[in-house]
Amino acid sequence: MNLSFLNLEFEVSHATYDQLHGHDGVEIAFVGASNAGKSSAINAVSSNKKIAKTSKKPGKTKLFNFFKIGVNYIVDFPGYGYSKTSKKQQDEWAIELPKYFQNRNNLVAAIIFTDIRHPLRSSDLQMINMLESLKVNYFIALTKADKLDDSSVKVVLNAIQENYPNAFSFSIKRPMLVSSFVRTINELLSS
Repeated sequence: MNLSFLNLEFEVSHATYDQLHGHDGVEIAFVGASNAGKSSAINAVSSNKKIAKTSKKPGKTKLFNFFKIGVNYIVDFPGYGYSKTSKKQQDEWAIELPKYFQNRNNLVAAIIFTDIRHPLRSSDLQMINMLESLKVNYFIALTKADKLDDSSVKVVLNAIQENYPNAFSFSIKRPMLVSSFVRTINELLSS
């Protein structure tokens, strides 16, 4: 097994919680605002730039996307907070996303992706509150760390870790951060 990357395969997309398939593995949910870097992170940890669809335009992910690794899964969620998404679509996600966290027994953790330059916006804090109320284990990935200098990354990370010790910086352009994230995912999936 290559510890530098995950051997991910796209398996299936589902539009609603009720369509989600059952399996014997465990799942990690990737959540965050549109354009926070969830799909790019999937591509980076799998070393496959095309496994998850990415776009400069936010709101590309509109379904629950399941990426298989062995018997386990990473589930890429639709981004929240994208204003150009239709009201009907936003209302559907407001129902479907909480259902997943309330009812998915094989969920081991959620990873909240948030841009380090504008971390923990109100939609991220709402997600954190929901996860905490449901006692779901979560981590915070401060994405796009390459956009700041190292000292600024450290300042932001330290400030956020005061309240959220499971926060870490991440950039798809920094191989050491990608490798560290791969290790975290492997540990969660083997727990």
